[in-house]
Amino acid sequence: MNKMTIRQKILNKTAEIESKIIEIRHQIHQNPELSFAETETAALAATEMRKLGFEVKENIFGTGVLATFKNSNQPDSKTLLIRADMDALPVQEKNDLLFSSQKDGVMHACGHDGHTAILIGTALVLKELAADFNGNIKFLFQPGEETSGGAEGMIKEGVLKNPEVDAALGLHLWGSTPEGVVEYKSGPFMASPDHFDLKIIGRGGHAARPHNTIDPIPIGAEIISALQKIISRRIDPSESAVISVCNFEAGSTHNVIPDSAILKGTVRSLKSKIREQLADNIETVIKNICNIYGAEYEFDYVFGYPPVINNSEMTELLAQAAAKILGEDKVREKEKPEMGGEDFSFFGKELPSVFYFLGIAPEGKIINHHQSDFKFNDSVLKDGVAVMVQTALDFFVKESI
Repeated sequence: MNKMTIRQKILNKTAEIESKIIEIRHQIHQNPELSFAETETAALAATEMRKLGFEVKENIFGTGVLATFKNSNQPDSKTLLIRADMDALPVQEKNDLLFSSQKDGVMHACGHDGHTAILIGTALVLKELAADFNGNIKFLFQPGEETSGGAEGMIKEGVLKNPEVDAALGLHLWGSTPEGVVEYKSGPFMASPDHFDLKIIGRGGHAARPHNTIDPIPIGAEIISALQKIISRRIDPSESAVISVCNFEAGSTHNVIPDSAILKGTVRSLKSKIREQLADNIETVIKNICNIYGAEYEFDYVFGYPPVINNSEMTELLAQAAAKILGEDKVREKEKPEMGGEDFSFFGKELPSVFYFLGIAPEGKIINHHQSDFKFNDSVLKDGVAVMVQTALDFFVKESI
């Protein structure tokens, strides 16, 4: 295989389909769908995959779609899975774009429209380059990443079987990474996004006579302060962890101490041992402070997605492929993991996987995800396709992963 020739083929084919994938991205962006309601997006993906002659399965764990490109007759051929998420967010778009959301209160504010378009483009190019590799590829369009997650459910419904998947590949368009730059990191890459709900049950009364009450507000404030000491005094400083209380609700007027207070928070960590320790430490803090002041509590701690852990060999493969197709100046290793979460992590629990970032930040700027003014340039779509295609081709010529 002449690598320069293959590189040029990829770039040529990617250029040929760029306008199509931009059009697809615009169509998806104009018609955003919330988690597990991605019916139109899923139908679009399935239609495009059938046009390529792939075996297509729909309605997997809700709206999930799996397209299989069998490009080998050998029983021992490798199979690569490439994944994109499809869901939008309950955000009112405030961008002045020709393709702004046409659905009130729903918007692609995280880039999943780009992910889906890139995956469709990757399939288009790989079908054109079928003579240049020998193996199978599964193109997976996943629902629900923004809420309870669709990856684990699709795995349970058999997307890694028939044929057996050997490795997985995924990306996220990233607003703090320079536009067109690939960022990667072996090992822990993204955190586990756990969360908790706490109800402090006190005893209300007149604000002028607090001694006759069990005031849940200062109890809640003390709990919030104490939770930060878990990070600074119970967790090794060399480890990464975050506890953020993001919601505190209590009372309805200026002179009545309420009966209860509600706190909601998120907890982020990168290792299972730290993750379990944090859950135990948080409830211990809550229990002890409530006991001091005579309050009761109701506490619900939810373990979310596991952390994204990148396989070292797959990460090296991705980094080399990205440098080959985009140039070494467009590829860099991340110094630290991100504390955001991603349910691509479930693929990493099952098989060698790599998840990476493709930058969308214009020079000197940061684009904030999940906000009403989130937007990115269409020019990055072709880069996403080129990196995916080059990585896939390199995967099939590599002797072992």
